[in-house]
Amino acid sequence: MALNNQYLILDPNLKRIGTLTVDGATKFSNDSIKIQLADSDTTSTNYDDDLNVGTDDALNGTVNLNAQSKKFDHQGQLDVLQDQPDSDKVVAGNNLAYYDELSGHWYVMRIYSVEENNTAAVKHVTTANFTNLCLYSLAHHYPVATTASASSIQTAFNECFNATGWTLDYQTTNTTIPSITIDGKTKASTLLQALIQTYDVDIDPYVEIDSQGNITKKVCVITDKLNADVVYNEAVFGKNMTSIKRTTVSTPVTKLIPYGANGSTIAVVNDGKPYIVDDEANQKYNPDWQAGLYYEAIVTANQISNSAGLKSWAKDMLKLYNHPRTYYEVNVTPNFNPPLGATIRFKDELIEPVLDASGRVIQRTISFANPYGNTVGFGEYTTVQVATPAWMEQYQNALSKAVEEAKADASSIKPVALTPDGNNFTDTTQTKRLILQAWEGSTNISSYIDSKGFIWRRYNTDGTVDTSYQQTGYLINAASNAVGTLHGTIEADYIQDDPEIKLDTTNISYLGVYGPDDNGAHSATQYMARLSNGQYLTSRARDDSGSSDTMFALQDSKFAVQSVMLQIHGQHGGTFGVQEVNNTVYIWSIVSLKNDGNYMLVRFPYVAGVTLQPTDSRVQQVMALKGYGRVNYDRQHDLVSIGYSDGSTDILKASDLLAGNYNVLYNFNITDYGIDFNQNTYQSECLDFPYFYFAAGGGEAETTDDPHKVWALNVVHKGAEFEAYFDNDMVLPNLTDESREVETCNVFYQGTQAYLLVTFNTRVLEIDPYSAEKEKVYTIPITKRPVASAIDKGTISENDNTSD
Repeated sequence: MALNNQYLILDPNLKRIGTLTVDGATKFSNDSIKIQLADSDTTSTNYDDDLNVGTDDALNGTVNLNAQSKKFDHQGQLDVLQDQPDSDKVVAGNNLAYYDELSGHWYVMRIYSVEENNTAAVKHVTTANFTNLCLYSLAHHYPVATTASASSIQTAFNECFNATGWTLDYQTTNTTIPSITIDGKTKASTLLQALIQTYDVDIDPYVEIDSQGNITKKVCVITDKLNADVVYNEAVFGKNMTSIKRTTVSTPVTKLIPYGANGSTIAVVNDGKPYIVDDEANQKYNPDWQAGLYYEAIVTANQISNSAGLKSWAKDMLKLYNHPRTYYEVNVTPNFNPPLGATIRFKDELIEPVLDASGRVIQRTISFANPYGNTVGFGEYTTVQVATPAWMEQYQNALSKAVEEAKADASSIKPVALTPDGNNFTDTTQTKRLILQAWEGSTNISSYIDSKGFIWRRYNTDGTVDTSYQQTGYLINAASNAVGTLHGTIEADYIQDDPEIKLDTTNISYLGVYGPDDNGAHSATQYMARLSNGQYLTSRARDDSGSSDTMFALQDSKFAVQSVMLQIHGQHGGTFGVQEVNNTVYIWSIVSLKNDGNYMLVRFPYVAGVTLQPTDSRVQQVMALKGYGRVNYDRQHDLVSIGYSDGSTDILKASDLLAGNYNVLYNFNITDYGIDFNQNTYQSECLDFPYFYFAAGGGEAETTDDPHKVWALNVVHKGAEFEAYFDNDMVLPNLTDESREVETCNVFYQGTQAYLLVTFNTRVLEIDPYSAEKEKVYTIPITKRPVASAIDKGTISENDNTSD
């Protein structure tokens, strides 16, 4: 089997299914693979670079000044002309394997997205974007939470890689034992970058492959310094270097202010000064040094609590920043290709100043189709924050930032009281709802505060606090003599690390698959509800002759269709509600009586085999709606949600609706929580009071514009609970299909345990006909945050910030 200039195509199970070559049956072009051990200074050239990287240096050993810049990444892309024998196998979810002669290893790269382009002059081209399978696997894995403990390198990396299928090969003499904490909420791919920095090591994740091209083992080498024993040939401009770029970052720091754990400083061991300086560097680089001015920066080591240790660490850090830093990138001839980590000497007598130096290769870019495009990078690293690689970047959650800011400065929390029922009483027996929210800046952080942290106080007519009155919670009912004298305040000590609810993504269950056309029920399930007997009711959009009908199907616990029913003019069926009364299943939905764009909220029983006309006597016409609405029924609380096309959503009592009263209890707009109807393919929603869930995601492979996601919020205080990515935050068994459209987002209970019911409409490949659709069904447990212990705050102060 020839190894050079080719990529093997592997399916999601790593079985060989095809080959790409430069000049064979299925050709590729424009390939480029970049692999790096660390970030270079080309990523840090701003005049105002922030050096405060929040590092966790607490090593029992020597600090390596470049350790904090370690960041392993390995990714690339290539183009394949379509209509070749194997070009249809270059799809998201498959893999490419290539052989690297320098390391003697095979590498598997996961295709995480593809783009299709064409012009009038050329055929359609598929561009595949891929990353190292190890990084991709770790990005879909959350290591089990552990408390802070001194950990050897073997302990820490084993916990990071546990249950991922990768074998670790330790080629290290590292004996440091830093304190390592795993929070259970951090992806293994992010944790990996932190461990590489903390232990100052390199990694090399590769695979072992047999003569047939099948993967037999996945290995990740952990080594002190990759290829440390390799001293490569001298690189000389005009000989084996075709071009050279030297980048110098002239942002020296001459005054450093270090902070340790809990904001501690070095003042007590530094003559009362919280900073250290380098006067020699200041005179050399700062033209204003005679005026007593310095170039200042702040660094933080959250794990160092000893002031003397903090000062010693700061001195080492100042050495890293007290001078301009230089990084080199060179284009080399195909026969000059040093391995990653090797040391080379490079010369250029034409450049000013003359270049004659040596350095370690920290980046390589290679191409089989264009070997003259190969580059190597070496030089002094830059200090960077641990971050998820660009191919896995996600929405940066403003909510988590606001919660951290509120923890750091409780005085910044603003309480906001709402009176949804007004404060005018018709008689003394009435009560009114009062809602208390907690805001940090422009972000509602109410979901992160225990109910005991929402404190209501009653004030006497003389302005003093009525100590006999004690009420807590974000929702209370007040009598007529209380409104106007009640004030709400937020106790910051009750801020929690987690929201009220979240998904337990470690216990996802795959219930099964059905389709493509079972017993006359069209396969594309739009929504699914689980019945109390373990059966399921599902909906499917039918548009026979433009009638916009909905087919409902009753399916058993294994998803076999038992019967179907057709609702004429029932619309898309994307969301409906199920109410069970005396062994009769009632459906809450909508209908357009004349199929003319006017919509009626209706309730009707499920009757097998019936075609139900809008005027059928069994259809209870509840009331006309103000537009197209998505309807859900909360059987736990006898409430109905109606979501309109602009995102506005009303929560109402079912009894009020059946009595002809549209009395809105709560209203919110889901577009306030990050969904964009211009980009996101909106799918379905569900009410489980006080929580509301909604999901989006189209049928194509996930993109940054239309990700497969689910959101949750509290409808009372309107705080966001979570937003989770199905593709990136979860491992959904057997969901490797290229086309996987999110459909159902519903909640059901088994006892007191709530589960999110999720369905996907899938096709193995996007080019497959719709007759090949399969419906896949999953459940995800929903966990509730434990109630916080009461905190003894002593006497209530009369001067706390409050909200009327």
